[in-house]
Amino acid sequence: MKSYLVAAFYKFVSIPNHETLREPLLNKMVEHGIKGTIILAHEGINGTFAGLENEVDAFIEHLRSYSGFADLQFKKSYDETNPFDKSKVKLRKEIVSFGIDDIDAATQAGIYVKPEEWNQLIQDPEVLTIDTRNDYEVSLGSFKGAINPKTLNFRDFPEYVQNNLMQDKHKKIAMFCTGGIRCEKSTAYLKKLGFEQVYHLEGGILNYLETIQENSLWEGSCFVFDNRVAVNANLEPLEEGTVDLEWKNKCRQQALEGEE
Repeated sequence: MKSYLVAAFYKFVSIPNHETLREPLLNKMVEHGIKGTIILAHEGINGTFAGLENEVDAFIEHLRSYSGFADLQFKKSYDETNPFDKSKVKLRKEIVSFGIDDIDAATQAGIYVKPEEWNQLIQDPEVLTIDTRNDYEVSLGSFKGAINPKTLNFRDFPEYVQNNLMQDKHKKIAMFCTGGIRCEKSTAYLKKLGFEQVYHLEGGILNYLETIQENSLWEGSCFVFDNRVAVNANLEPLEEGTVDLEWKNKCRQQALEGEE
């Protein structure tokens, strides 16, 4: 029986005194037996955590009580064990490390494309479909025909754009990532550079897999940043032995060095 609820979320919203939220949020996580990581920055909040379903629901209700968080949206899945070992609330400069200043992802991100409309978009031969995730993630699975920038971490993505995409400002660009957060920044970055038609998958791969069961264009598994390592097209953890231990440990180390 899968008794642990895993919840992933993010929101770009100005939090002027974000450091004051760290201690009360961490205390609340411990109170409810919630494990996982929440990242706070001036630009917003990002996190994934897990626990017993009633405790997760109570913690979500608490999160939504904070100013600016009332409309937080969560992607949920279930697991037989808690995929996290500790409760952590981190203070960072960015909620997803990109390394480029003056990008307003809250207001300047690209056009959202719902999962139901995604297939039609990326099957258009005039559209460049780009996987914004890291190379070790893409190696497990991606959308059919998507371009792999082969980055080690997300901070490498601006260099990829400068070296490979600047001549394509007039083309339609479709981007996707695990849960959507990296695309908020990458599409805002492209728009800042003058790209004219920039789209991204609403809710990311996880939302697509949850929504689209038939005629899916997804191939393989989806890497996730916890002890599950990856989930299949049904959002279920891969069977033991599907991913070899050496590769799994390498991915965990790379994820720690350049977390989503």
